[in-house]
Amino acid sequence: MAQILELIRADHDFIRSLLDELAGNPETRDVRCITLRRELPGHMYAEEATLYARLRDVAPEEIRQSTSEHSNIRDMLARFEAIPLRDEAWMPALAELRDLVEAHFAAEEEVLFSRAEHYLSRSELFELSEGFELEKQKAAQFAVM
Repeated sequence: MAQILELIRADHDFIRSLLDELAGNPETRDVRCITLRRELPGHMYAEEATLYARLRDVAPEEIRQSTSEHSNIRDMLARFEAIPLRDEAWMPALAELRDLVEAHFAAEEEVLFSRAEHYLSRSELFELSEGFELEKQKAAQFAVM
């Protein structure tokens, strides 16, 4: 199994591709919205339960910032989901959600990943990956479809 930072980066890439498809392919928007509704919250929950929990004592400010960004993304996702697909407000809301997500991913990959690599051993990074996958699976069970 890959280590947790690789899994998180792969999730980031997948979520970016979902956002790209939502913006560019009207025919698949309904299905991609369902997938985003499951994947994005599950990803954030799994990060908080594993990597963030492990780094909280050694990088408290960075974890506070990332958790705050997650809260903002969750709020925006809820507003976005309330807008009908064909409404004129849908694309601007998608752009706003995408901006929040992209900014968070960039900060996380730059700052938090370097903190994790500094404070955690390779074996710890690998150990966290199993918990990350389990937490994502648990969160997916509670996703609203």
